[in-house]
Amino acid sequence: MSTRTKNRAIQISQGEIQKKYHDQIVFDLKRGFLQFVTLILISKGPTYAYELKADILRYSQGGFDIDRNNLYKKLRSLERDGVLKSSMENSARGAQRKYYTLTPLGTELLKKTHGLLFPLMKSMRQHIVDRK
Repeated sequence: MSTRTKNRAIQISQGEIQKKYHDQIVFDLKRGFLQFVTLILISKGPTYAYELKADILRYSQGGFDIDRNNLYKKLRSLERDGVLKSSMENSARGAQRKYYTLTPLGTELLKKTHGLLFPLMKSMRQHIVDRK
């Protein structure tokens, strides 16, 4: 195998490895982001799924377009675990919507998560600024 061919194989391999880790990081971020931002948005007041989806897309500036089915699955899971509660209410257009609110457990979870993530993000931002 020529040196040029070996270098090309290494570049492809490095590119594949980089893509693999990038994709995994994005997957993990989306999973954690969805749960955290869902709690934040619902903490502002009763919210229904379509509104949550639109807000998540807006607040992430298009970076996290959450699949509707995954969002519903996450909401059902959070409700089943006692983090959220829901109620059916009529909308201005007449159709009923399922509105979600935080339970006391959900409020406590949000406080703990916020207390962990925001200092960590602040520290990481400062570390990045200091390295420049």
